[in-house]
Amino acid sequence: MTGPYVLYVDDEKANRVVFEQSLASEFSILTAADAASALEILDKQEAAVVVTDMRMPNMNGEQLLRIVKERWPQTIRIVVTAYADIDPILRAINEGLVARYILKPWGRAELVQVLRWAIEGYALGRDSAEIHRRLLETERLATLGSISALLVHDLRQPLVAIVGNIDLLDSLSALGPTLREALRHVELEPRARRTAIARIDELPSILDDMRSAAELLSTMISSLRDLSRPREVVAAVAADPLAVVRHAMAVCQPLATNLRAHIDYTGPRELPRVRMSPTELTQVLINVVTNGTQAIAARGTAHGRVSIEARTAGDMVELSVHDDGVGIPADVLARIGTPFYTTRSEGTGLGVAQCQRLVGTAGGRFQIESEPGVGTTVTITLPTAA
Repeated sequence: MTGPYVLYVDDEKANRVVFEQSLASEFSILTAADAASALEILDKQEAAVVVTDMRMPNMNGEQLLRIVKERWPQTIRIVVTAYADIDPILRAINEGLVARYILKPWGRAELVQVLRWAIEGYALGRDSAEIHRRLLETERLATLGSISALLVHDLRQPLVAIVGNIDLLDSLSALGPTLREALRHVELEPRARRTAIARIDELPSILDDMRSAAELLSTMISSLRDLSRPREVVAAVAADPLAVVRHAMAVCQPLATNLRAHIDYTGPRELPRVRMSPTELTQVLINVVTNGTQAIAARGTAHGRVSIEARTAGDMVELSVHDDGVGIPADVLARIGTPFYTTRSEGTGLGVAQCQRLVGTAGGRFQIESEPGVGTTVTITLPTAA
């Protein structure tokens, strides 16, 4: 069988033999024992698809993918990996190094389907660079969705432990009056006694925050499936924006404190409910406030501020989040919200895109204004609930 070729790169000979013998009847297979050999083959022979392992000596899969992307951008790049390699896979997806990933041990039927798709994508890309770009971007979103589905189960296990410990702390909180009284009769330095009593008094509010955060996390874990399947139509829901603002501030305050920043709120003490679920509005606000505190940290000065301001305008509620951080250059601002575009190596470039999607789905607007050296203002405008 001749072209289009599929090049498989793996330092383990047994894996190369299995790959070639399993797929030779369907595809023209080339194999390489390391990245250097793969590059030599590509210099001599055009390949439609490169499938590589991530963990290899001398030059790893990620380094190989970068070179292939630069020299042969139309070649479809795929990773075969173990689940433990999730971090480099996310980085590779974020930087556009791969279109697909396949978990070990792979099944022949799945791999045949993926390779057929890749060869078709390669052929389309040769005819139109724009079709190629859109094809890969769509596939990257689907790939991220499949990764999120794998993570859901693992994330729920520690969440169950967190919820269980919240219940244990709740029983301790119920003993508050007894503990306070006992502390009055224990020989302690006065300052230590006052601190202990204050912490006991704070337990109920701390538990409320922890419980809300656990509920939010549970909902967000479930909604990760939305990345890999169409969003279902749900009944209209409404959120109390002030309650969400308070919770988002409580969640982000420890981060802000560590980064020498302060979070505050100005606006009415009561606001009409908005047509958006509390979970989704919380997700948006936490994302925006966190970005603001990180922008302050990047500026490197103490006493930075993230200010949340609320106002009503007709049948809309407007929440503005302003930070006095480093600001965003115009060229970067123009691309923010584009899936997979990010200025942080650990990011996926989906945070702002997700916020825009959630607010837009609720019938609202999500706007960003920024000036380098001055700061950034994110304005979230939402319709009020009927």
